[in-house]
Amino acid sequence: MEHDLDEQRPPAGLSDVPVQQSEEAQVPEIWLHDNTNQAEADRVDRLAADLDLVNSLALRRFEGPDYDLFAHELAKYGLAVISGWIRRGLIMARCRERGFGGLPEPPLGAFDDPDVVEELAGETVGKALYHFRQDVLLKGKWDPRRRASLRTYFIGQCLIRFSNVYRQWLKTEQRQHILADHDTLDAVERGFITGPEQRLVVQSEVERAIKAISNPRVRHAVLLHAMGMPHREIGEELGISDKAVERMIANERTRMTNRGIR
Repeated sequence: MEHDLDEQRPPAGLSDVPVQQSEEAQVPEIWLHDNTNQAEADRVDRLAADLDLVNSLALRRFEGPDYDLFAHELAKYGLAVISGWIRRGLIMARCRERGFGGLPEPPLGAFDDPDVVEELAGETVGKALYHFRQDVLLKGKWDPRRRASLRTYFIGQCLIRFSNVYRQWLKTEQRQHILADHDTLDAVERGFITGPEQRLVVQSEVERAIKAISNPRVRHAVLLHAMGMPHREIGEELGISDKAVERMIANERTRMTNRGIR
């Protein structure tokens, strides 16, 4: 009987050793604190998540609520990046890095104007979103094996579109500088308004706008708006969207109110 009990006891010296160790205890200590490859691991995870997202959206042809949410988030990211690069004067260098150099320098202080930044960034991201869907996503041109995330690829598309948006803006900007203020005042006389009381009000607003607004494009937009021209027609005149005109005028109204000009 005692012989049977001895056979069931563990060998001497092993009775205090756990039968199983945790996974963490089996990993070499140095591995638990080695972050050398963490950035690369994170990149792989992001690319895998991007691939899952694209495959999911592709099943719906990049349409519907899920795609709208994706596009909205992509636009917010693009606006933040492109606006920041414009304000900090980095946008030209970023374009050159991608092979889109040769852009003329902007007028002195132009990129310090929040309306200019908003206009250029908004137009750029809007066009980039359209082409990103049409030329990249629908045609399956994004490839995670090239190691560029969706956001990085989209910013590349923004830089492509910025070149054309900027050239068009600069062309219009130069034309606006040539346009004399008295030509715009003459337009008041050509008829956008009727009635002596309305004419006096508009002329007063025109005079205040001319004195208070330094940016010729914004000044021109405000003047045309004061004369009753719709946002769509103002946009056609300036070469921008009606939404950009609406934002430009709203921003200037806020600034004029803050300066006590009503």
